[in-house]
Amino acid sequence: MTFAAVAELRMKISRRIKVSLVEWLSHRRRMVLILAAIFVPYVALIVLSVQVINQDRGLSAVRRADRQRQVVSHVRQELLERLEAIKRDEIRTELKPGERYRHPEVVLVGWVEQDKLVLPWETDYAARMSRELLADKSFESVIGACEHAEFGSGEAIAAAQCYEHAADAATIPVQVAYARLLGARALDKAGRHRQAAALFETLLSIGAGITDEDGIPVALHAAQWLVQAGSKSPRILDTVQAVLSARPWATPASCFLASEISERMVRIASGVQEARQAEELRRQVAALVRLTEQAQWLDNDLPHLGLLRPAGQPAWSLYGEDPWLIGTAPAGPDRTTVIVVRARDLLQPLEARLGLRFSDARDPRGELLGAAFPGLKVTFVTPDNDAGERTARLERRLYYFALLLMAAATSFSGYLLWRDLRRDLRLSELRSQFVSSVSHELKTPLTAIRMLAETLQMGRVRDPGMQAEYLDTITNECERLSRLVDEVLLFSKTEQGKKIYRFRPVQLEDTVHAAARAMEYPLRQKGFALHMQVETGLPPVRADEDALEQAILNLMSNAMKYSGDSRDIELALRRENGYTVIRVADQGVGIPLEAQTHIFENFYRAPTRENQLIPGTGLGLALVAQIVKAHGGKVRVESVLGKGSTFSICLPVENQA
Repeated sequence: MTFAAVAELRMKISRRIKVSLVEWLSHRRRMVLILAAIFVPYVALIVLSVQVINQDRGLSAVRRADRQRQVVSHVRQELLERLEAIKRDEIRTELKPGERYRHPEVVLVGWVEQDKLVLPWETDYAARMSRELLADKSFESVIGACEHAEFGSGEAIAAAQCYEHAADAATIPVQVAYARLLGARALDKAGRHRQAAALFETLLSIGAGITDEDGIPVALHAAQWLVQAGSKSPRILDTVQAVLSARPWATPASCFLASEISERMVRIASGVQEARQAEELRRQVAALVRLTEQAQWLDNDLPHLGLLRPAGQPAWSLYGEDPWLIGTAPAGPDRTTVIVVRARDLLQPLEARLGLRFSDARDPRGELLGAAFPGLKVTFVTPDNDAGERTARLERRLYYFALLLMAAATSFSGYLLWRDLRRDLRLSELRSQFVSSVSHELKTPLTAIRMLAETLQMGRVRDPGMQAEYLDTITNECERLSRLVDEVLLFSKTEQGKKIYRFRPVQLEDTVHAAARAMEYPLRQKGFALHMQVETGLPPVRADEDALEQAILNLMSNAMKYSGDSRDIELALRRENGYTVIRVADQGVGIPLEAQTHIFENFYRAPTRENQLIPGTGLGLALVAQIVKAHGGKVRVESVLGKGSTFSICLPVENQA
């Protein structure tokens, strides 16, 4: 090759490299611009949407706070009106026997006199009347004589008779019941237990309004004796429940006595029904005991609740473990009425209706209900329970869903675009590499032909043998150019769907030998040894002989290129497992495992260091695959890196004629 030809070749290669680099940068720039055109508006839209959602959330929070303040104001007003109405209805001097408060929420009504809370049982009408009637001088003298006989002389029988005469002489029910109670006690002391029990049984039927001087119902004393005696009479339960139900409260002494009776009845109950009734009574008594104890604590704590202040704005204070709402009202110059209402009876309906939770001032959450309810807080358990908030929340969810859907669609579209651009870029790179490779493949034989022809033309070779060798070389290089051009044209026709295969009966043995003869000179020139194993007697195959020969030549050409230092190539034809197989094997560089699935793609060349030093177009194996596919067959590859490759063209027996 002349110096001018080499310089021209270098210039063309350099120009081609520059063009390829410009194309690569152009593709990259185009990809960046297209992706930016998609994702920049998308990101801007997301930012604006998030801002709108946050702004809407902030407005929703403001609206919710306004609604909550309105609800708190409404609750405060409704609760205050309800409590003030209860206060107006329940301001009375005292509760008569058999009467109950007008409102079931009321626990008790007391009075404050000289900074001392007077509880209702301390001024109970029945207890006061009993004390007055039992203190009657004539009745008291008779009872005194009977007690002297019982306790002074120890004559229980005489005392019992005395009490009986006193009961017969009395005309007032309280005096009669009291005398009989003492008489039953004396009979019990005298050992006449049956008579005593019968008398106590009669006392169970008297009303709860008949009490002793301490305000304890006489019937409750009778029930206590009968229970201690082991009686299981169902009348005892009825009596205790009737006594406890007669008033909304009971004296501490009555509570203690009822508690002792209920505990005893739970222990001696024998049947399931009796045990259930006794347990129910014990729970009822325990609740009454708690009420009484809390009322006694209120007596000590009332001055600290701030309710005994001069008349002004009404106030209701929360108090106790079983919370009460306590209010006051003036009832005279030196007297203040105290109204105690069970808080849960008023607050629970509001909690259920408005989604609230009431608590005391110790709860760190919540909002104070106002000056009218010191220490009472309200917390919104379900702040989003109104229709407006539900609508706003639904809108936000729709925003998020739309953003998510748009993000998914945009990301998927971007991915598809990126994949297409990447594929186009790869195809552009492969085409650029293909053009460069084809140019090099064309340039090499043309350069050799020109050099040898010029040498012959100038008459520098006189030896006839050398002249014949030069001419043979020129002929083989021309054939090489012809195969390369045919390969490119065949690929172009195949890609465009214009390739027409002329199928006819073909002896594959002849086709294999023709391919071997065509490669004889290149193999000999590069020192290769071709080992052929052709099975004879195979039936003809319906095929395009030229196309199959082209496929075999491509495989043998690849075997020469990638044999490395090895100079042995195998070409075989045989029948295997219902296929007629043409096998070409080398002992060269091999193919990486990850590249074996791509080697039949257009323009693909395995990305190894050895491939970069070996010329090629990346079309040979793609053409082989297309030709074999057109014949209804398949191509297999078996390769180990560094140990060589074996390519097999498998044509089904069904194609044979």
